[in-house]
Amino acid sequence: MKFKLIIIFYLFAINGFSQFLEPGISIGVNSYSGDLKRGYSLSDGSMGLEIFNRFNISSHQTFKFSYKKGNLKGSERINDNLSSNRNMWFQAKFSEVSLKFEYNFLDYFDEINRENFTPYLFMGLGSTLLKNTFERNNSLGKNKKLLINIPFGIGFKYLINKQFSVAFEFEIKKTFNDDFDLTNGANTRDIDNITGLTLPNSNIQNFNKNYQYGSGNDKDFYYFTGISISYIFYRIPCPKDSAPINSIY
Repeated sequence: MKFKLIIIFYLFAINGFSQFLEPGISIGVNSYSGDLKRGYSLSDGSMGLEIFNRFNISSHQTFKFSYKKGNLKGSERINDNLSSNRNMWFQAKFSEVSLKFEYNFLDYFDEINRENFTPYLFMGLGSTLLKNTFERNNSLGKNKKLLINIPFGIGFKYLINKQFSVAFEFEIKKTFNDDFDLTNGANTRDIDNITGLTLPNSNIQNFNKNYQYGSGNDKDFYYFTGISISYIFYRIPCPKDSAPINSIY
């Protein structure tokens, strides 16, 4: 079903727009940070694939609709006693759709100055369908979760022959979920109102710590670091020799 939606999207885009279209494909590395690993790192990275279409509404402003699919995995990377006792690792699969706004700092469509590159920033809104597949050596059953994410990041585009665009991109996805890595814990930001902490109802002296918990004070992130190639559909409305009147918009 999702592949049919992608095909319908591209057919609609091609018929409904002309010079604004920029379909493409991207490959790269997905990585994660959370209770098992702090901060950005390509360690434990997994390959990811993205199909997208840009709508270039002006020389500087672009909307990008994309579908991304890939894997995520993580293992203990924090050197402390809790991590050593927990010894946790996980694997997951995900599918994601997102709509992002990009701002190009340079006019690399310009027919006169002929800038063929530009750095850019982007931000948007996305939805992730996450399926955890392994917790340590245990294969997991049906456990799909639909999550909201906020993607943002930076990139660099290079234009080839005025119609092919190659881009390098670093994307951060902020989630509102603390269970990507199947590890969460108590939220202790407000010491007078601790949430997410479960204690046994029986005698506390009989409670054995299992160390299988994390921090509930923050949420998980995941990242995409990749390279893309896209093709820009546009028609030059005037003869090329008519510059500076000539414009692709």
